[in-house]
Order: sequence, then C-alpha cells, then structure tokens
Amino acid sequence: MATVDDSSLCSVCNKLPGKRFCMGCKKYFCSKDFKEHEKQLSIQFDNEIVRSHDELLDMIQKLEKPDDLSSDLFDQIDQWKKITINKVEKAAERARHELIEMIDKRRTTATKQLEDVTNEIRRHREEENFLEDDIVRLRTKLNEIQKVLEQFTRKDTKRIIIATNDEIDWNRIIYIAEGEEIGEHIYLKTAYTITVINQLNIYL
Repeated sequence: MATVDDSSLCSVCNKLPGKRFCMGCKKYFCSKDFKEHEKQLSIQFDNEIVRSHDELLDMIQKLEKPDDLSSDLFDQIDQWKKITINKVEKAAERARHELIEMIDKRRTTATKQLEDVTNEIRRHREEENFLEDDIVRLRTKLNEIQKVLEQFTRKDTKRIIIATNDEIDWNRIIYIAEGEEIGEHIYLKTAYTITVINQLNIYL
C-alpha cells in the first residue's frame, strides 16, 4: 500500500483531511481510518487468502491417504464387490443344481435302458436261445449305456466342463474415470455411474 498527501477529505469519516492514499481501492484516508483500513485488509487477506490456501493444502495432504478420503466411495466399491461375489456364488450354485438334475436325468434314463437289457438277457437265458446278432445288439446297447455313465463317473483332469471366454474385460468391469463438469453438475458418460466426487466418477 502506497500513500501520498492530499487535501481531500477522508473517505471514511469525511471530516479530517485524507492525507493517506490507498493504491488498491484508490481512496483517501485520515491517519486513524487509514490504520483501520490496513487492519481490515489484513483480516480480509487472512480470511480469503491464507485460510483458502491452508484448506487447499489440507486437501492435498489428505490425498496422501486415499483410504481416509471419501470413505463412502470405498464403501460403495466394497459393496459392489460383495454383490458381485454373491451373484457369482448364486450362478455357481445354479450350475451345480442344473448339473445334479442332468446327472439324475441321465441316471434315470440309463437305469431304464439297463432294465430293458436285463429283461432281454433273462429271456434269452430262460429260452436258451442265443444268436450272434443278439450278442452284437446287446453289446452295442451296453456300450452306449457305459459311454453315457462314464461321462459322469470317471475322473479326468483334462475334461473341461466349464467353457470360458475373454468377453468380460475384468480391468474395465469397474473403473475410475474423469467426468465433464457442466455448471454445478457432473456430465456422466454412462447411466451406470454409482457415485461422483468432484470430477471423479466410478463406472460399472
């Protein structure tokens, strides 16, 4: 703040000569009001500049510990994790149930087929009537039943029962991306955004 002498009246009291001039507000002050003006400027500087500076510094320091920042975001990520795991577990349980039903269906079918063969074997035994064609035909039926049953009874580490693909991009199934701020709102690039912090969006 610079001062010059002038015969103008003080811009505050309008009584005493304004011998001090403020280069900032371009006004004249008497010695008393000039000191008060300097005091108010100091208070304003502390409130508007120093305090804002300290608040920004505190925000930057908080970024050093992201777990302590906006814990609700991390809570939502954890919640998404639990929900996803729950869905996977339900899908696995459904697959187990479907496999059990399929095995039971195949077992019932194989049992019925084997009963038919059993009855035919007994009849041939009782009649003591065997032809080469009967042996070939019954052997074929038994082989077919055996082939079906072995699909579920043999242990084969090379057998694949789950077909996987790379259609799911696990690196993008949930991710953080910057949004575009318009006025007081955040413009979201997807309808599945679950939360917003400043210009950070979490997408699903």
